Amino acid sequence: MNRAKILVVEDEPEVTETLELILKKLGYAVIGCENMAENAVQKAGELHPDIVLMDIELAGKMDGIQAADIIRKKYHIPVIYITAICDTKTLERVGASIPYGYILKPFKDVELRTVIEIALDTIAKRK
Repeated sequence: MNRAKILVVEDEPEVTETLELILKKLGYAVIGCENMAENAVQKAGELHPDIVLMDIELAGKMDGIQAADIIRKKYHIPVIYITAICDTKTLERVGASIPYGYILKPFKDVELRTVIEIALDTIAKRK
């Protein structure tokens, strides 16, 4: 399995911990965890992960959609949203940010793996 490097952006510590455990169990390398969008943008530039898993509702001046848009435009790093939000307005904003996936909480390990693998395959085909 590809040992993809993943940056986790999540403001709920228990969700972050769960994601780290699942991702490591699935064979991915968690190279960082952030709980604020502004910090996630900076960390993405420093670490250059293969994928960013991004929550939408985050503390700070910026939300996850804004951060994802900056990360995509500035660093060309794909983002997968992992969130509990699925209202129409949010989905329209998400679509405009050109994500590589969208996972609703609560999620199952197989859903997480499936979305990540599809994103990695899409990335590989675009290179």
